[in-house]
Amino acid sequence: MSATIIIDDHPLFRGGLRAALESAGGFGTCLEAGSVAEACAAIDKANAGNGCLAIIDINLPDGTGFEVAERYARTSGFRCLMLSMHTDRPMAIKALKLGANGYASKQVDLEVLIAGLRLVSLNQLFIEGEILKDIITPFISMAGKERDALAQLEILNQRERETFLHIVRGHTTKEISAAMGISQRSAENYVSSVYTKLKKSTEAALVCLAIQGRLISPWDD
Repeated sequence: MSATIIIDDHPLFRGGLRAALESAGGFGTCLEAGSVAEACAAIDKANAGNGCLAIIDINLPDGTGFEVAERYARTSGFRCLMLSMHTDRPMAIKALKLGANGYASKQVDLEVLIAGLRLVSLNQLFIEGEILKDIITPFISMAGKERDALAQLEILNQRERETFLHIVRGHTTKEISAAMGISQRSAENYVSSVYTKLKKSTEAALVCLAIQGRLISPWDD
């Protein structure tokens, strides 16, 4: 990186971080900007060289850091990390969707931040630990529910699983009979067996299980 630009509207914060980065070394020329306008001017100038690393606060006097990230995120040689007081998941996800290479809070340890910035400068992703945990927890929970749902379905034999899929797609016993090439009485027996083995009493309960197992989508017709 030819330059690192610290974009924040607090001069003391900018100065302190600049001193830390210059002491750490490896961040090129460290520059400061206190607004969106100043940030854009600095980035345009720095990116004319060998690219730049931008550390961007979200709240700026003439706009937001998101505007800066969105404007330059797809520009060759530009890397950025959003550094903010906001530690909530939606802010971090928004930053990443706009193309930021990382997100951290201003409470992060300086050593961790510097290590993260080195990753970002290499076009790697860095998200502060606690924020990353907040982001991935819902996905871990969803994965657990999917495993549990699929485990419940293992009790069904092949014909019963086929019947289960017909039920959750809203097919009638007559339609199941025709689709599986069996008598309607056999279809009724398979349907009954599915409900009994899975210990469910309603079609809605079966549908919920199928959605949790990602066998169907809640948006399926």
